[in-house]
Amino acid sequence: MKSIISLILFSVLLFSCDDDPGKGTYVNTPLVLESGDGWTEETCGPDIYPCPPYGTRQFQTVRNIPFLPGNAAAEALLVDGSLSADLAAFYRMRDDGYRMLMIATTTGWCEHCEAQMDTMPLLVEDYGFLSDNPEVAFLVVVMEDENLDWATLEYSGIYSADHDMDDLIPVTNDPGRAFFQLMTASAYPFNLYIDLRDMTIFAYSSALETEELFGQELESLLNQL
Repeated sequence: MKSIISLILFSVLLFSCDDDPGKGTYVNTPLVLESGDGWTEETCGPDIYPCPPYGTRQFQTVRNIPFLPGNAAAEALLVDGSLSADLAAFYRMRDDGYRMLMIATTTGWCEHCEAQMDTMPLLVEDYGFLSDNPEVAFLVVVMEDENLDWATLEYSGIYSADHDMDDLIPVTNDPGRAFFQLMTASAYPFNLYIDLRDMTIFAYSSALETEELFGQELESLLNQL
């Protein structure tokens, strides 16, 4: 298992833009949150969201991260007049046949990111809500702008428009560094895949720059579920 994880990390670093080589392989210390850390029966359960423990690494359950909508697709996830959405919105999609959530982190300065983000909208027709049998939900998190500064919500909206995602793929930024905590490598684009049955991280990938490569990756991952 250790060798498999090492291979995954190597692949992510090989085909990605490095933010800061001095940071090393791991972005941060893995975080584990136990039950009793502010969660109650009203905030988790089979029909709401998986309960703790939560973590930030492969084979761990991701906590219900809230995020602000950066485009129209993200606004469509809002419920009951809320100003923010959360990962529970994707968890509920399993009732509609969705099996996997792909979270793609990106920046405004990374060439590999540009290629992948221009390709992502094409996959919505085959695997997302435009498909006759949608199985994959997508979320794009814009981490940094062209100047390597942390992206604002406004910038994430501009990024969405530049890559034709407005009505197709929810886009947000990461002011609280909650999504950054999920990254195992300081490299972009960093993609992680979540099993919607239990919201566990089960795989990672990096730059998927062509529609063919992207489709092959999604097919391979869906076959693992």
